[in-house]
Amino acid sequence: MSLTVQNLIDRADLELRRIAGSATALRGELTWALISELPDPSPYIDGGELVLTTGSRLSQGPAARKLYVSRLKESGAVALGFGVSSFYPDVPADLVAAADLVDLPVLCVPAATRFGVISRLVAGYLSDERQKELNYAVAAQRDLSRASLSPYAARAIVERLAKAIQGWTLLLDQDGTLRAGVPAGRTHLPRVRIDLPRLREPGGASSLSMTVAGESVVLLPLTVRSTVRGFLAVGRSTLLSHADQAIVTTAVSLLCADLHSEWGLLDSERRHRLAVFKVAIEGDLTLASSIAESLAVDLPEGDLRVAVLGVPPGYEVELLEHAESDYGLRSLCALVAEWEKGRVVVLMPPAEGDVRTLESLLRRIPLARGAVSDPVPGRELPQAWGQVRSVFNSAPGSAGKLAFASDVATAGLMRHLDNEEARGWAQALLAPLTERDRVSKIDMRATLRTFLANNGQSDSSASALGIHRHTLRYRMGKVAEALDRDMDDPSTRAELWIALQLDDQL
Repeated sequence: MSLTVQNLIDRADLELRRIAGSATALRGELTWALISELPDPSPYIDGGELVLTTGSRLSQGPAARKLYVSRLKESGAVALGFGVSSFYPDVPADLVAAADLVDLPVLCVPAATRFGVISRLVAGYLSDERQKELNYAVAAQRDLSRASLSPYAARAIVERLAKAIQGWTLLLDQDGTLRAGVPAGRTHLPRVRIDLPRLREPGGASSLSMTVAGESVVLLPLTVRSTVRGFLAVGRSTLLSHADQAIVTTAVSLLCADLHSEWGLLDSERRHRLAVFKVAIEGDLTLASSIAESLAVDLPEGDLRVAVLGVPPGYEVELLEHAESDYGLRSLCALVAEWEKGRVVVLMPPAEGDVRTLESLLRRIPLARGAVSDPVPGRELPQAWGQVRSVFNSAPGSAGKLAFASDVATAGLMRHLDNEEARGWAQALLAPLTERDRVSKIDMRATLRTFLANNGQSDSSASALGIHRHTLRYRMGKVAEALDRDMDDPSTRAELWIALQLDDQL
């Protein structure tokens, strides 16, 4: 708690009395008590001082008194303590008037109260406060160090830092995505992001200070291996003290250490996943499983889909990180690896909504596209992998679109049907199913595609979708009802398959 002019007035033993200045001005924080009889003590004022004088060397006259008070105010003094004595039994009226004009508090110090008592009192209080700040800073730094040992270290550090400085904090990824932060700071996120490019520049500023919605905000980069890997924003209604700055510096160091450890571990995990993937697509799932177990890599079992996802330059990191953290893929225990820069590969078991999960992932990333195989046994992964790469490389497709390896069989025919009339026919044919999907939690379109890809075989289709064959029959009954078509008719199945390929190009 800071020492104010009002605190001194409240001390009954000092018998100080305010005779100039407003009550608001009494809230000024004291940094020192300066005893000076100089006609102009302003060169010795840094700001926040209580200047104590008996006026023995003050120049006479209203103009001189006004100049004296103005200099005190402009240099940052928060109050003037005037000691009455035989020289000045009362505080000069023109001095009081001048102080009122600039709202500088003037305290009448009785002859019985010595300046040395006031000076020692202020010095002792400030010394005690600084010791308290130091003790608090040490305790806060110790608390942050303990937080760095928790399973979710970054989040714990950020939350405890906000509590320690009595403000708000935001932890951002290198692209400005929010990783953690207290609710009070999230409203400032759009404004904070505006200045991130200034910290990313080579040789740029080591920190930025700004005012956001009336609050003092400091933005700091988190650097790992000479690269900015994230940002920490700290804000509150008042400026940070030296102790607060020390606490923030400790938090930055701990966050950088956490990021360093995280990125080192992440690089190792990514190499392990790629190694397992390379063995798996050779068709030797037994060896791949053995390696995966040794490297602590999740490898799905049974029939598998293989997919390739890609983005143009500039979005590589976004694609990889979104794929690695995608909840749907993680719930499927899918194996995600970076095949090459801008290309991510996925091994995943067939399950309901698996294709939709990939499509949803692609839609979240600008200009992303992909290709995926039908479910195949492990021994057929080399062929599926070859097909998927062929489809991905030969058919660039539209952003957000997921092509299917089975499309290879109809690719030649599709080139002849690539016109507005054919696509209009496909859209009209599938319209009832599209409308049904909008109001249903079940992806009827994906069900139909899987059923057609498996040549109308219920057991294999149900297995590919991860559902019971009776559930599949129920769904296909709903598809037939919506389209008013006989699914046992080979011609109908051929038409619907072609319609799906054409409609996917829209």
